[in-house]
Amino acid sequence: MYSKTYISLLALIFITLTSCAQNKQETVKLLSMEALDKMKGTNPEGNIEKPEEVVKLDLSLGAGKKYLEKLSQFKNLQYLSLESCELGKIPEAVFDLPYLQWLNIVDNKLDKLPKSIGKLIQLRRLDIGSNPFNELPAEIGKLTTLEDLGLANTQIKTYPKEFANLKKLHSIDFRMANVKELPEVLGKLSSLKTLYLHFNPDINSKQAFKVLAKLPNLETLIYNNCNVTILPQEVTQLKNLKNVTLGDKSIELNQVLGLLGEGTKVEDLTISRLKTLPKEIQQLKKIRTLQLLLVENTQAEQDQVFENLQGIASLEYLHVYGKDFKPLTKEIGKLTQLTTLKLIGNSLKTLPEEIKNLTKLKLLDLSSNVFSDQEKARIKKLLPNTEIKF
Repeated sequence: MYSKTYISLLALIFITLTSCAQNKQETVKLLSMEALDKMKGTNPEGNIEKPEEVVKLDLSLGAGKKYLEKLSQFKNLQYLSLESCELGKIPEAVFDLPYLQWLNIVDNKLDKLPKSIGKLIQLRRLDIGSNPFNELPAEIGKLTTLEDLGLANTQIKTYPKEFANLKKLHSIDFRMANVKELPEVLGKLSSLKTLYLHFNPDINSKQAFKVLAKLPNLETLIYNNCNVTILPQEVTQLKNLKNVTLGDKSIELNQVLGLLGEGTKVEDLTISRLKTLPKEIQQLKKIRTLQLLLVENTQAEQDQVFENLQGIASLEYLHVYGKDFKPLTKEIGKLTQLTTLKLIGNSLKTLPEEIKNLTKLKLLDLSSNVFSDQEKARIKKLLPNTEIKF
């Protein structure tokens, strides 16, 4: 029989070993998403002698395929990309990586997300787009640290009630995801700030905005190429909406801009497939940045764009692009509050004399136009204190 002293000694050794193990785990520093994004990944085509020291591993397009069966050795991995690897199943070793924060499994042949996904409790970003999923497992609700979820180009129709547990989720990418109606559970994610919903032509806007209206912190909404004609009244309930992208051939901009100006704080607006710009743009009192893509417009319609921008004291950044851009109107000279003006790729040959009135302009980007050397010199003389890119 063992003595009490011997048992006590064993207990002390056990506690010491346990404490050391815990301390060793605590020395693993979790990097920020920005740091992981900028970090250069380990070359998977080389001979990785110390996999336990690898933090970022990119096996996209089948690179380093030999390591797929050795993933369990990369026990301190925080970033893993298995994009475009023709996987029919996610390697089980992935779900035993305790520090994994970023997982990219885009563009594979995965018809379901396994329940094991719930084991990745440190996960902050999950990209699962371009896979033939049609539902998500309830275990996704265990990813309580998740911040970004990529569902682009998927067929997901069923969202479990546990989806509501993702209280830190602030961005979801639904682009080209065949969305017809937004899941009602989405309305419980009050932390959501950014939604990408573009290229969902069959979406029910009325239903979608009833769900969106429940998101008090929504700031960015990308909603172009969704067959939008008008926006529902519910858009005025998005009190913190700041960044909006719209663009559909039949969109009634006077109605849309009127609603945005009525109840939102829109500062950054992008509109594509635009013929002209109605006066309702002036109702957006806080707008600072405006990007416009003009298509098939007349000179009069193009001139009207710049005329209706006059008087918007908050506007500082303007980017106007048109495939068949007409000569720039003299009205540009009245937008004296601008600090940045981009007229990239518009086949411009000259600028009106009135451009000299933009005395606050810090940057004028005229890249991919057809100015002669003589015209370039003239423009520089008109704006001696402005950085100009040709």
